[in-house]
Amino acid sequence: MTRLLPALLWLLLGVARAASPVEQAQMAELERARAHVAGQVQLSAYDLVDELVYGWTERPPFGQTTPVVLASVTVPVGLGTGLQALLENHLAATLIANPATGVELVHCPQCTSVVVRSGPEATVLARGIDQPEVLAQLGAETGRHALFIDVEAEGAFLVLRARITRLTPELPIVWSHTLASDTSAPALLRQPNALQSAADARAEYLAALRDRGPLAVPVRVAVRAYARRPDSGLGAPPFLWLQSGVELGTDSARAWTGSLLAGYSLVPQAHQGLMGQARVQRLLTGRARSTLRPDLYAFFGGAVMTVWGPSTAVFRPQALGADELLTDTAAEDPRTSFGTLQFGLDLRVGNRMGLSSFLETIPSLNNSGNLGEYISLVGMRFHCLGTEVAFWF
Repeated sequence: MTRLLPALLWLLLGVARAASPVEQAQMAELERARAHVAGQVQLSAYDLVDELVYGWTERPPFGQTTPVVLASVTVPVGLGTGLQALLENHLAATLIANPATGVELVHCPQCTSVVVRSGPEATVLARGIDQPEVLAQLGAETGRHALFIDVEAEGAFLVLRARITRLTPELPIVWSHTLASDTSAPALLRQPNALQSAADARAEYLAALRDRGPLAVPVRVAVRAYARRPDSGLGAPPFLWLQSGVELGTDSARAWTGSLLAGYSLVPQAHQGLMGQARVQRLLTGRARSTLRPDLYAFFGGAVMTVWGPSTAVFRPQALGADELLTDTAAEDPRTSFGTLQFGLDLRVGNRMGLSSFLETIPSLNNSGNLGEYISLVGMRFHCLGTEVAFWF
């Protein structure tokens, strides 16, 4: 009993010390620091795997798609099997998303299982992948290749060593490469299905910095084709508009943008026109615009137009006969003004070029009978089908 007393006292003292608020705070801070370092190491390791696969997309290790067994993934001592599992999953997902590498991961139970080989000389206990001659006896294909990934910490660097061996008795190395990354540098955070080199990522970053912010000046060339009357086939000729103004985004992401444009149309001896237009656009293909892929916007807006000339009689609100539609013979002022509503889609590349298509309705001409309609939705008759080519400065 006397011998147990000192041990009990030490146990109680340890519990008391473990319950100390100061030590609990220190342990919590140490755990936060450990988690931060582990996160940085994980991101750097991810970046090295991405760099490896990106290199294969540029220079495939084989001339054609080749089955490869993932033999092993090793990580620095102390980081545990969690990082190993994460790297295995990330490597597999990245290879599947990039078939251009020519590396096809395959499952080989005989390769990864422990195999016992006994002979007069010795009994060998090892994985099948380390004994290609045993794989041949088991019926497994020996022409396959094995991929070994080793991630090591060397000072402030993570080093990834990758090698591919052929599963023949000599286990020759057919491809080998080493990559190093400073663990203090932020990872590129590339998506597996959009790999790019570090130089390309830097160029994209600098291009975003050089962008002139949320304000842009668009120049649009639009063609509006109006539906013809179903009874006579008469109607307005296509109108070609040149428009420019300002476009403002709510932020640099340009998820929402709005624009104010003025336009002018001219066909000699046929018609002229002036336009003022307001439009609101919403990005559909992500939360922010991209400099790598096209962006698709949905938009709606309104315009006020004033047109005049011999071919503009169709825009008068009163019903006109066929002769009056062919030439503007009305006695009053030939100038006609009307408002429009439009809905459409806008496809942009790098926010520098764009192509859009839209439907437009003229509410004041719904009952005139001078125009036909392409489609009728929720009580609105869309008289116009338009396309635009845009440039931003």
